[in-house]
Amino acid sequence: MRLPKIAFHPMTALAISVGLILASIAMVLYQESLFERQAAREATVQANILASSVTAALAFNDARTAQEYVNALKANPDIEAAAVFANDDEELAKFLRPGVVDVPSKVVPHIAQMADNHVVVIVAALQRGSRLGTVYLRATTESTERRILRYGVLVLLVTMGALLTIAFAAAQISLTRQNASLADQARELSEANSRLKDEMEQRTAAEEALRQSQKMEALGHLSGGIAHDFNNLIGIIKGNLQLLIRRLQQGRTDVQRYAEYALEGADRAGTLTSRILAFSRQQPLSPIHVNISLLIRDMMDLIRQSVGNGTEIVTVLNAKCWIVCDPNQMEHAVLNLVNNARDAMPDGGVLHITTTDMQIDTQKVPEDPPPGKYVSLEIRDNGQGMDKDVKEKALDPFFTTKPPGQGTGLGLSMIFGYVRQSGGYLKIDSEPDKGTAITILFPQIEPAEK
Repeated sequence: MRLPKIAFHPMTALAISVGLILASIAMVLYQESLFERQAAREATVQANILASSVTAALAFNDARTAQEYVNALKANPDIEAAAVFANDDEELAKFLRPGVVDVPSKVVPHIAQMADNHVVVIVAALQRGSRLGTVYLRATTESTERRILRYGVLVLLVTMGALLTIAFAAAQISLTRQNASLADQARELSEANSRLKDEMEQRTAAEEALRQSQKMEALGHLSGGIAHDFNNLIGIIKGNLQLLIRRLQQGRTDVQRYAEYALEGADRAGTLTSRILAFSRQQPLSPIHVNISLLIRDMMDLIRQSVGNGTEIVTVLNAKCWIVCDPNQMEHAVLNLVNNARDAMPDGGVLHITTTDMQIDTQKVPEDPPPGKYVSLEIRDNGQGMDKDVKEKALDPFFTTKPPGQGTGLGLSMIFGYVRQSGGYLKIDSEPDKGTAITILFPQIEPAEK
Protein backbone atom coordinates (compact mmCIF):
# COMPACT_ATOMS: atom_id res chain seq x y z
CA MET A 1 0.00 0.00 0.00
CA ARG A 2 1.47 3.30 -1.08
CA LEU A 3 1.11 6.33 1.20
CA PRO A 4 -0.38 9.46 -0.36
CA LYS A 5 2.07 12.18 -1.31
CA ILE A 6 1.65 15.63 0.14
CA ALA A 7 2.37 18.73 -1.97
CA PHE A 8 2.98 22.21 -0.59
CA HIS A 9 3.02 25.63 -2.24
CA PRO A 10 6.66 26.83 -2.54
CA MET A 11 5.99 29.92 -0.39
CA THR A 12 4.35 27.74 2.27
CA ALA A 13 7.31 25.40 2.22
CA LEU A 14 9.72 28.36 2.48
CA ALA A 15 7.77 29.81 5.42
CA ILE A 16 7.80 26.48 7.22
CA SER A 17 11.54 26.10 6.63
CA VAL A 18 12.30 29.63 7.86
CA GLY A 19 10.14 28.96 10.91
CA LEU A 20 12.07 25.78 11.68
CA ILE A 21 15.40 27.58 11.39
CA LEU A 22 14.24 30.39 13.69
CA ALA A 23 12.89 27.83 16.14
CA SER A 24 16.26 26.04 16.05
CA ILE A 25 18.13 29.27 16.77
CA ALA A 26 15.70 30.09 19.59
CA MET A 27 16.22 26.60 21.04
CA VAL A 28 20.00 26.99 20.97
CA LEU A 29 19.78 30.42 22.61
CA TYR A 30 17.49 28.95 25.27
CA GLN A 31 19.92 26.10 25.85
CA GLU A 32 22.73 28.68 26.05
CA SER A 33 20.82 30.43 28.82
CA LEU A 34 20.20 27.11 30.57
CA PHE A 35 23.89 26.18 30.35
CA GLU A 36 24.93 29.55 31.78
CA ARG A 37 22.50 29.25 34.70
CA GLN A 38 23.64 25.68 35.33
CA ALA A 39 27.28 26.79 35.23
CA ALA A 40 26.47 29.60 37.66
CA ARG A 41 24.74 27.17 40.03
CA GLU A 42 27.62 24.68 39.86
CA ALA A 43 30.21 27.42 40.44
CA THR A 44 28.19 28.73 43.38
CA VAL A 45 28.00 25.23 44.88
CA GLN A 46 31.78 24.79 44.45
CA ALA A 47 32.43 28.20 46.04
CA ASN A 48 30.14 27.43 48.99
CA ILE A 49 31.82 24.03 49.49
CA LEU A 50 35.24 25.71 49.52
CA ALA A 51 33.98 28.44 51.88
CA SER A 52 32.60 25.80 54.25
CA SER A 53 35.84 23.77 54.08
CA VAL A 54 38.24 26.64 54.85
CA THR A 55 36.39 28.15 57.83
CA ALA A 56 38.70 26.39 60.29
CA ALA A 57 41.77 27.42 58.28
CA LEU A 58 40.56 31.04 58.24
CA ALA A 59 39.81 30.92 61.96
CA PHE A 60 43.42 29.94 62.68
CA ASN A 61 44.97 31.77 59.69
CA ASP A 62 46.23 28.39 58.46
CA ALA A 63 47.45 29.20 54.94
CA ARG A 64 48.78 25.71 54.26
CA THR A 65 45.47 24.00 55.01
CA ALA A 66 43.58 26.61 52.98
CA GLN A 67 45.95 26.00 50.05
CA GLU A 68 45.28 22.25 50.24
CA TYR A 69 41.52 22.86 49.93
CA VAL A 70 42.09 25.28 47.03
CA ASN A 71 44.41 22.82 45.26
CA ALA A 72 41.72 20.15 45.48
CA LEU A 73 39.67 22.20 42.99
CA LYS A 74 42.29 21.61 40.29
CA ALA A 75 40.63 18.26 39.66
CA ASN A 76 37.72 20.14 38.07
CA PRO A 77 38.88 21.25 34.58
CA ASP A 78 36.15 23.90 34.36
CA ILE A 79 37.59 25.91 37.29
CA GLU A 80 40.23 28.39 36.11
CA ALA A 81 41.03 30.24 39.32
CA ALA A 82 40.21 30.10 43.01
CA ALA A 83 41.38 32.09 46.02
CA VAL A 84 40.74 32.48 49.75
CA PHE A 85 41.00 35.89 51.41
CA ALA A 86 40.99 36.83 55.08
CA ASN A 87 38.71 39.65 56.26
CA ASP A 88 41.49 42.20 55.74
CA ASP A 89 41.73 41.18 52.04
CA GLU A 90 44.92 39.27 52.80
CA GLU A 91 45.32 36.54 50.21
CA LEU A 92 45.56 33.26 52.18
CA ALA A 93 45.61 30.77 49.28
CA LYS A 94 44.94 30.60 45.52
CA PHE A 95 45.59 28.73 42.28
CA LEU A 96 45.51 29.80 38.62
CA ARG A 97 45.43 27.81 35.41
CA PRO A 98 48.34 28.64 33.07
CA GLY A 99 47.55 31.71 31.01
CA VAL A 100 44.62 32.76 33.21
CA VAL A 101 44.32 36.36 34.42
CA ASP A 102 45.20 36.76 38.10
CA VAL A 103 42.46 37.12 40.72
CA PRO A 104 41.65 40.68 41.92
CA SER A 105 43.35 41.98 45.05
CA LYS A 106 40.06 43.08 46.63
CA VAL A 107 36.87 41.07 46.51
CA VAL A 108 33.31 41.72 47.65
CA PRO A 109 30.78 38.86 47.96
CA HIS A 110 28.20 38.80 45.16
CA ILE A 111 26.07 36.31 43.29
CA ALA A 112 27.37 34.53 40.19
CA GLN A 113 28.21 36.92 37.34
CA MET A 114 28.67 35.93 33.70
CA ALA A 115 31.27 37.56 31.41
CA ASP A 116 33.11 36.35 28.29
CA ASN A 117 32.13 32.71 28.66
CA HIS A 118 33.16 32.79 32.32
CA VAL A 119 31.30 32.81 35.62
CA VAL A 120 32.70 34.54 38.71
CA VAL A 121 31.38 33.77 42.19
CA ILE A 122 32.47 35.48 45.40
CA VAL A 123 31.02 34.19 48.67
CA ALA A 124 31.66 34.89 52.34
CA ALA A 125 33.11 32.15 54.56
CA LEU A 126 30.89 32.09 57.61
CA GLN A 127 31.12 30.33 60.96
CA ARG A 128 28.11 30.60 63.26
CA GLY A 129 26.95 33.66 61.39
CA SER A 130 30.32 35.43 61.65
CA ARG A 131 32.29 36.19 58.52
CA LEU A 132 35.84 34.79 58.62
CA GLY A 133 36.89 35.65 55.08
CA THR A 134 35.97 35.51 51.39
CA VAL A 135 36.22 32.84 48.67
CA TYR A 136 36.73 33.79 45.00
CA LEU A 137 36.06 31.28 42.20
CA ARG A 138 36.16 31.69 38.40
CA ALA A 139 35.07 28.95 35.98
CA THR A 140 34.22 28.49 32.33
CA THR A 141 30.49 28.44 31.64
CA GLU A 142 30.72 25.18 29.71
CA SER A 143 33.18 22.59 28.51
CA THR A 144 34.38 22.29 24.91
CA GLU A 145 32.42 19.06 24.53
CA ARG A 146 29.18 20.78 25.46
CA ARG A 147 29.78 23.62 23.03
CA ILE A 148 30.53 21.20 20.21
CA LEU A 149 27.39 19.24 21.03
CA ARG A 150 25.21 22.35 21.08
CA TYR A 151 26.48 23.75 17.81
CA GLY A 152 26.33 20.29 16.34
CA VAL A 153 22.61 20.24 17.15
CA LEU A 154 22.26 23.69 15.54
CA VAL A 155 24.02 22.55 12.38
CA LEU A 156 21.89 19.44 12.34
CA LEU A 157 18.66 21.45 12.67
CA VAL A 158 19.69 24.02 10.05
CA THR A 159 20.69 21.27 7.66
CA MET A 160 17.40 19.56 8.32
CA GLY A 161 15.57 22.81 7.61
CA ALA A 162 17.41 23.17 4.29
CA LEU A 163 16.55 19.64 3.36
CA LEU A 164 12.93 20.26 4.29
CA THR A 165 12.94 23.38 2.11
CA ILE A 166 14.10 21.35 -0.88
CA ALA A 167 11.65 18.60 -0.07
CA PHE A 168 8.73 21.01 0.42
CA ALA A 169 9.64 22.87 -2.77
CA ALA A 170 9.54 19.58 -4.60
CA ALA A 171 6.31 18.78 -2.71
CA GLN A 172 7.27 15.10 -2.59
CA ILE A 173 7.97 14.43 1.09
CA SER A 174 6.02 11.48 2.28
CA LEU A 175 4.35 11.36 5.68
CA THR A 176 6.36 8.26 6.66
CA ARG A 177 9.71 9.96 6.10
CA GLN A 178 8.54 12.99 8.03
CA ASN A 179 7.61 10.82 11.01
CA ALA A 180 10.92 8.94 10.81
CA SER A 181 12.88 12.19 10.69
CA LEU A 182 11.01 13.60 13.68
CA ALA A 183 11.62 10.37 15.59
CA ASP A 184 15.35 10.60 14.87
CA GLN A 185 15.44 14.18 16.14
CA ALA A 186 13.61 13.23 19.32
CA ARG A 187 16.02 10.35 19.93
CA GLU A 188 19.08 12.54 19.38
CA LEU A 189 17.77 15.23 21.72
CA SER A 190 16.94 12.60 24.31
CA GLU A 191 20.44 11.16 24.06
CA ALA A 192 21.94 14.66 24.37
CA ASN A 193 19.85 15.36 27.49
CA SER A 194 20.82 11.96 28.90
CA ARG A 195 24.52 12.72 28.38
CA LEU A 196 24.15 16.10 30.08
CA LYS A 197 22.38 14.44 33.01
CA ASP A 198 25.14 11.82 33.29
CA GLU A 199 27.81 14.54 33.33
CA MET A 200 26.00 16.38 36.12
CA GLU A 201 25.68 13.18 38.17
CA GLN A 202 29.38 12.37 37.65
CA ARG A 203 30.36 15.86 38.78
CA THR A 204 28.18 15.58 41.87
CA ALA A 205 29.71 12.19 42.67
CA ALA A 206 33.23 13.61 42.23
CA GLU A 207 32.47 16.48 44.60
CA GLU A 208 31.10 14.09 47.21
CA ALA A 209 34.16 11.85 46.83
CA LEU A 210 36.42 14.87 47.34
CA ARG A 211 34.61 15.89 50.52
CA GLN A 212 34.76 12.31 51.83
CA SER A 213 38.48 12.11 51.03
CA GLN A 214 39.15 15.31 52.97
CA LYS A 215 37.19 14.00 55.96
CA MET A 216 39.07 10.69 55.92
CA GLU A 217 42.42 12.49 55.66
CA ALA A 218 41.65 14.56 58.77
CA LEU A 219 40.36 11.49 60.61
CA GLY A 220 43.43 9.49 59.63
CA HIS A 221 45.77 12.18 60.95
CA LEU A 222 43.93 12.34 64.27
CA SER A 223 43.55 8.58 64.72
CA GLY A 224 47.19 8.02 63.74
CA GLY A 225 48.40 10.32 66.51
CA ILE A 226 46.06 8.73 69.06
CA ALA A 227 47.09 5.20 68.05
CA HIS A 228 50.79 6.08 68.29
CA ASP A 229 50.50 7.45 71.85
CA PHE A 230 48.24 4.63 73.03
CA ASN A 231 50.58 2.00 71.55
CA ASN A 232 53.45 3.51 73.54
CA LEU A 233 51.42 3.42 76.76
CA ILE A 234 50.16 -0.10 76.09
CA GLY A 235 53.76 -1.16 75.49
CA ILE A 236 54.76 0.26 78.88
CA ILE A 237 51.88 -1.50 80.66
CA LYS A 238 52.41 -4.81 78.82
CA GLY A 239 56.16 -4.83 79.29
CA ASN A 240 55.96 -4.23 83.04
CA LEU A 241 53.22 -6.85 83.45
CA GLN A 242 55.37 -9.37 81.57
CA LEU A 243 58.31 -8.62 83.85
CA LEU A 244 56.01 -8.93 86.88
CA ILE A 245 54.74 -12.35 85.71
CA ARG A 246 58.28 -13.55 84.99
CA ARG A 247 59.42 -12.55 88.49
CA LEU A 248 56.44 -14.28 90.09
CA GLN A 249 57.16 -17.44 88.07
CA GLN A 250 60.71 -17.35 89.44
CA GLY A 251 59.28 -17.14 92.95
CA ARG A 252 60.48 -13.61 93.49
CA THR A 253 58.23 -11.10 95.22
CA ASP A 254 60.09 -7.84 94.49
CA VAL A 255 57.52 -6.90 91.84
CA GLN A 256 55.96 -3.78 93.31
CA ARG A 257 57.87 -1.37 91.07
CA TYR A 258 56.65 -3.18 87.93
CA ALA A 259 53.05 -2.96 89.13
CA GLU A 260 53.60 0.74 89.88
CA TYR A 261 55.07 1.33 86.42
CA ALA A 262 52.08 -0.43 84.84
CA LEU A 263 49.66 1.66 86.90
CA GLU A 264 51.55 4.80 85.90
CA GLY A 265 51.13 3.84 82.23
CA ALA A 266 47.41 3.26 82.79
CA ASP A 267 47.13 6.66 84.49
CA ARG A 268 48.88 8.29 81.55
CA ALA A 269 46.47 6.55 79.19
CA GLY A 270 43.58 7.93 81.23
CA THR A 271 45.09 11.39 81.08
CA LEU A 272 45.47 11.06 77.30
CA THR A 273 41.80 10.06 77.04
CA SER A 274 40.80 13.11 79.09
CA ARG A 275 42.83 15.35 76.82
CA ILE A 276 41.24 13.88 73.71
CA LEU A 277 37.78 14.43 75.23
CA ALA A 278 38.76 17.98 76.14
CA PHE A 279 39.99 18.64 72.60
CA SER A 280 36.73 17.27 71.16
CA ARG A 281 34.74 19.27 73.77
CA GLN A 282 33.00 16.12 74.98
CA GLN A 283 34.45 15.68 78.46
CA PRO A 284 31.95 15.81 81.35
CA LEU A 285 32.24 19.09 83.26
CA SER A 286 31.00 20.16 86.70
CA PRO A 287 30.77 23.95 86.37
CA ILE A 288 30.29 26.09 89.45
CA HIS A 289 30.77 29.78 90.31
CA VAL A 290 34.50 30.51 90.61
CA ASN A 291 36.59 33.56 91.48
CA ILE A 292 39.67 33.07 89.33
CA SER A 293 41.88 35.24 91.58
CA LEU A 294 41.06 33.07 94.62
CA LEU A 295 41.64 29.91 92.56
CA ILE A 296 45.13 31.10 91.48
CA ARG A 297 45.96 32.20 95.03
CA ASP A 298 45.06 28.75 96.39
CA MET A 299 47.25 27.13 93.69
CA MET A 300 50.40 29.14 94.33
CA ASP A 301 52.19 26.44 96.33
CA LEU A 302 51.52 23.92 93.58
CA ILE A 303 52.59 26.41 90.89
CA ARG A 304 55.87 27.19 92.70
CA GLN A 305 56.57 23.49 93.07
CA SER A 306 55.89 22.93 89.35
CA VAL A 307 58.17 25.70 88.00
CA GLY A 308 61.01 25.17 90.47
CA ASN A 309 63.40 27.64 92.06
CA GLY A 310 64.90 28.93 88.80
CA THR A 311 61.73 30.81 87.81
CA GLU A 312 60.51 34.02 89.41
CA ILE A 313 56.73 34.24 89.73
CA VAL A 314 54.99 37.63 89.59
CA THR A 315 51.24 37.68 90.28
CA VAL A 316 48.80 40.56 89.82
CA LEU A 317 45.38 39.22 90.86
CA ASN A 318 42.99 42.12 90.31
CA ALA A 319 39.93 40.20 89.06
CA LYS A 320 37.06 40.40 91.54
CA CYS A 321 34.14 39.24 89.37
CA TRP A 322 33.03 35.62 89.20
CA ILE A 323 32.80 33.19 86.31
CA VAL A 324 31.24 29.78 85.69
CA CYS A 325 33.68 26.91 85.04
CA ASP A 326 34.84 23.51 86.27
CA PRO A 327 37.50 24.41 88.90
CA ASN A 328 39.32 21.07 88.64
CA GLN A 329 39.69 21.37 84.87
CA MET A 330 40.64 25.02 85.28
CA GLU A 331 43.44 24.09 87.70
CA HIS A 332 44.60 21.44 85.25
CA ALA A 333 44.65 24.01 82.42
CA VAL A 334 46.60 26.52 84.55
CA LEU A 335 49.21 23.90 85.49
CA ASN A 336 49.59 22.91 81.82
CA LEU A 337 50.19 26.55 80.85
CA VAL A 338 52.60 27.08 83.76
CA ASN A 339 54.57 23.96 82.80
CA ASN A 340 54.72 25.10 79.17
CA ALA A 341 56.05 28.47 80.32
CA ARG A 342 58.65 26.72 82.50
CA ASP A 343 59.78 24.55 79.55
CA ALA A 344 60.08 27.68 77.38
CA MET A 345 62.56 29.13 79.92
CA PRO A 346 65.14 26.32 80.36
CA ASP A 347 67.65 28.76 81.90
CA GLY A 348 65.07 30.36 84.20
CA GLY A 349 63.06 33.54 83.78
CA VAL A 350 60.02 35.45 84.97
CA LEU A 351 56.50 34.02 84.96
CA HIS A 352 53.67 36.58 85.13
CA ILE A 353 50.19 35.51 86.21
CA THR A 354 47.59 38.27 85.89
CA THR A 355 43.82 38.33 86.41
CA THR A 356 41.69 41.30 85.39
CA ASP A 357 38.06 42.34 85.09
CA MET A 358 37.62 43.88 81.66
CA GLN A 359 35.09 45.26 79.19
CA ILE A 360 35.24 44.52 75.43
CA ASP A 361 33.41 47.12 73.33
CA THR A 362 34.10 45.98 69.75
CA GLN A 363 34.78 42.74 67.90
CA LYS A 364 37.54 43.37 65.35
CA VAL A 365 37.62 39.88 63.80
CA PRO A 366 35.08 37.03 63.99
CA GLU A 367 37.31 34.84 66.17
CA ASP A 368 37.54 37.59 68.84
CA PRO A 369 35.11 37.50 71.79
CA PRO A 370 31.92 39.51 71.19
CA PRO A 371 31.43 42.77 73.13
CA GLY A 372 30.70 42.25 76.82
CA LYS A 373 32.18 41.94 80.31
CA TYR A 374 34.88 39.32 80.86
CA VAL A 375 37.36 38.01 83.41
CA SER A 376 40.84 37.67 81.93
CA LEU A 377 43.58 35.24 83.02
CA GLU A 378 46.97 35.86 81.39
CA ILE A 379 50.00 33.58 81.84
CA ARG A 380 53.09 35.17 80.29
CA ASP A 381 56.74 34.14 80.16
CA ASN A 382 59.89 35.74 78.76
CA GLY A 383 61.16 32.54 77.20
CA GLN A 384 61.91 31.33 73.69
CA GLY A 385 58.58 32.33 72.12
CA MET A 386 57.08 30.94 68.91
CA ASP A 387 57.51 31.89 65.27
CA LYS A 388 54.50 32.37 62.99
CA ASP A 389 54.40 28.76 61.72
CA VAL A 390 54.58 27.25 65.22
CA LYS A 391 51.99 29.71 66.53
CA GLU A 392 49.54 28.76 63.74
CA LYS A 393 49.86 25.06 64.63
CA ALA A 394 50.00 25.45 68.41
CA LEU A 395 46.37 24.39 68.92
CA ASP A 396 46.54 21.44 66.50
CA PRO A 397 46.21 18.04 68.21
CA PHE A 398 49.50 16.10 68.55
CA PHE A 399 51.61 19.07 67.41
CA THR A 400 54.59 19.62 69.70
CA THR A 401 58.05 21.14 69.45
CA LYS A 402 59.33 19.05 72.34
CA PRO A 403 61.64 16.07 71.76
CA PRO A 404 60.04 12.58 71.40
CA GLY A 405 58.78 11.24 74.70
CA GLN A 406 58.55 14.67 76.36
CA GLY A 407 55.17 15.86 75.07
CA THR A 408 51.96 14.50 73.53
CA GLY A 409 51.01 17.67 71.65
CA LEU A 410 47.59 17.67 73.32
CA GLY A 411 48.22 20.23 76.08
CA LEU A 412 47.16 23.44 74.33
CA SER A 413 44.51 21.71 72.22
CA MET A 414 43.03 20.22 75.41
CA ILE A 415 43.00 23.64 77.09
CA PHE A 416 41.42 25.22 74.02
CA GLY A 417 38.73 22.53 73.92
CA TYR A 418 37.96 22.95 77.63
CA VAL A 419 37.81 26.75 77.38
CA ARG A 420 35.52 26.71 74.34
CA GLN A 421 33.32 24.01 75.92
CA SER A 422 32.98 26.27 78.96
CA GLY A 423 31.95 29.28 76.84
CA GLY A 424 35.31 31.05 77.04
CA TYR A 425 37.96 32.23 74.56
CA LEU A 426 41.71 31.62 74.25
CA LYS A 427 44.30 33.87 72.57
CA ILE A 428 48.02 33.31 71.92
CA ASP A 429 50.51 36.19 71.58
CA SER A 430 54.09 35.14 70.94
CA GLU A 431 57.25 36.21 69.13
CA PRO A 432 60.62 34.45 68.90
CA ASP A 433 62.93 35.36 71.80
CA LYS A 434 60.26 37.66 73.29
CA GLY A 435 58.19 35.12 75.17
CA THR A 436 54.61 33.90 75.00
CA ALA A 437 51.38 35.15 76.56
CA ILE A 438 48.31 32.90 76.78
CA THR A 439 45.11 34.79 77.60
CA ILE A 440 41.88 33.06 78.65
CA LEU A 441 38.64 35.03 78.78
CA PHE A 442 35.45 33.91 80.54
CA PRO A 443 32.21 35.92 80.60
CA GLN A 444 31.49 37.58 83.92
CA ILE A 445 28.34 36.58 85.78
CA GLU A 446 26.15 39.13 87.44
CA PRO A 447 25.89 39.08 91.25
CA ALA A 448 22.24 37.92 90.98
CA GLU A 449 23.35 34.83 89.07
CA LYS A 450 25.72 33.62 91.82
